[in-house]
Amino acid sequence: MALEKFDGYVKTGTAGSETIRYYERGNGVPLVLIHGMFGDFLDWEPVLEPLAAQNRVIAVDLPGFGGSSKPRREYSAEFFVSTLREFFGQLGIGQCILAGNSFGGQIAILYTLAHPDSVRKLLLANSGGFQRYSEQERAVVEPRFSESVLAGLTPQINALLFGGVFTKPSEMSARYLEKQNAKLERADYKDYAYSIASSIRLSLASYLVDRFGEIRCPTLIVWGENDQVLPVVQAETAVGRLRFGELKRLTGCGHVPQLECPDRFVGAVRPFLVS
Repeated sequence: MALEKFDGYVKTGTAGSETIRYYERGNGVPLVLIHGMFGDFLDWEPVLEPLAAQNRVIAVDLPGFGGSSKPRREYSAEFFVSTLREFFGQLGIGQCILAGNSFGGQIAILYTLAHPDSVRKLLLANSGGFQRYSEQERAVVEPRFSESVLAGLTPQINALLFGGVFTKPSEMSARYLEKQNAKLERADYKDYAYSIASSIRLSLASYLVDRFGEIRCPTLIVWGENDQVLPVVQAETAVGRLRFGELKRLTGCGHVPQLECPDRFVGAVRPFLVS
């Protein structure tokens, strides 16, 4: 997943005291893409150009991730939402279509709830926030993703940790794992481990289905049916709580359908984006 192919489209902006790396291409209604946990804008790599044919695509590295700054602070819902709000203002984005995969879906929902008049449509791909974790469950899971544990990841552990993201081995899954392994050598890896640990705490604490009735904009949920991380039953249960919600299932796809099944993903979301 090399950056060279995106020369001219990868930029750096600011939001308050944070530096934000992002991809921007195309014209039309702004379509903002938010990656998942352990991700960056390259989590949307194969669909960036197709989606930019009809929209102004902005794929952002959240603070704490990718090429964006990684402050030592709590990665709270308020921090992510306020940073995105400032960033959108810097880019002159008034209303947008907001899309998120996995953890990025949780952030997209939180932003929509905080700024409902700014989001024209909401697109959720195998989104987080659909499962309620008890305090006991969180007490078990959080230590497994502590800063010290994440700082000690190795290529061998990564192979196990990310083994369930795709349904089967492929060129794309191999490149995805290579990208994760390359992060281990980065100078900012310790800060990245801190931000991931904090973001995972937020993710586990953010059950959002109870607030779906507050979402006023059209919402499309796209789900890889073979997701081994977040089962499709979560989407089947949650979609009925939306005022204007629709669910599209993608067979043979896993947790990152935009990477594993990009053509079918674009085919599933394009009618929603242009309607």
